[in-house]
Amino acid sequence: MDGKLVTMALAALPYVGFGALILYCRMNTALDLNNQMEITPLMRKALHVHFWYFIACPIMIEVFLDAVPGLNYIVGTMPPATTNGRHFLQCLAAENFFVTSVSLGFILNQSSVPRWALMTPFAQLAWNLKNHLSWFFIHLAPEGRMPFAFADMVLIWPITAVYVHTFFTTKKSSKKKG
Repeated sequence: MDGKLVTMALAALPYVGFGALILYCRMNTALDLNNQMEITPLMRKALHVHFWYFIACPIMIEVFLDAVPGLNYIVGTMPPATTNGRHFLQCLAAENFFVTSVSLGFILNQSSVPRWALMTPFAQLAWNLKNHLSWFFIHLAPEGRMPFAFADMVLIWPITAVYVHTFFTTKKSSKKKG
């Protein structure tokens, strides 16, 4: 199959998954997105790991990208620093990490949140899991598999498992915030 078609199909996965999650929550009153859910100790640990990982990324991407030792090995050849295209992509990538880290920071400061508060972290993770397919499992990366993808999977997959487990198993909380 053509690389662009595969990429389009992969890009559709997070949208389809999100749509299915929202429909499932609407059909299951126990998972009403407006219900408060407790931030469990395990969830809090996963949130902390995700938060600190993502809070460091915008600065690394925008300021220190050329200073990361071995970056060309773990990710692949970087475009020249003197192109607007690279600057544009750096800014967009850093923005996404920033938005997610802010969302995670707000959630971390609560003892409970409405289920919908996890939608930003879920959206990030859904796209990240799609990226893992592209970077490591389906041969779409022009220079071959990215070793970075494996390191990212080791961190992101357990975080995803904790979030999903907590989302589906944590009972409705009577707490409002705290």
